[in-house]
Amino acid sequence: MHVRRLTRPTLAVSLGCALLLGTAQPAFAYFQTYLSGSIIGTLTKKEAASLQQSVAKALNSTEDNQVVEWHYPAENRRQAVDGTISPIATKTDQGQKCRRLKSDLKRGSATEAWSGWFCKQSNGTWKARHVED
Repeated sequence: MHVRRLTRPTLAVSLGCALLLGTAQPAFAYFQTYLSGSIIGTLTKKEAASLQQSVAKALNSTEDNQVVEWHYPAENRRQAVDGTISPIATKTDQGQKCRRLKSDLKRGSATEAWSGWFCKQSNGTWKARHVED
C-alpha cells in the first residue's frame, strides 16, 4: 500500500480549482512534475471536474466530520477512482470563513491522502491558503 501526503500548493494544482492561475509558469511546471506520479496528478479533465464537484459539496454544504463519497468509474484502460472528502474544521481567519479538508483517494492498489485549508473569497469561490491551526 502506497500513501503519499500532498502539500497545500500541490493540492491546489491537483484539484483544478484554478488556484494557481496567477502563479508564475516555472512554479506551475514544478508542481505538474511533482504530481506526475500521484493519483491526483494523473486525473483526466473529466475525473478532475468530477472530483472538484465533490470538493465544492464538501466546502459548501457538508458539516465538519461528515464524509462526501466520490467515485469515478473505470473508463477504457483506466481503473476506477474512489475517494472521500471531509471538512474537519471550520473557522474564521482574516475575516474569511475557512475550512480544513482531508481526503483519501484510491485507484487500484495505490492510495494517497491530503489535507489543507480553503478560505471563501468575497466572490464566493474557495481558495487554498495557509491558516494557522
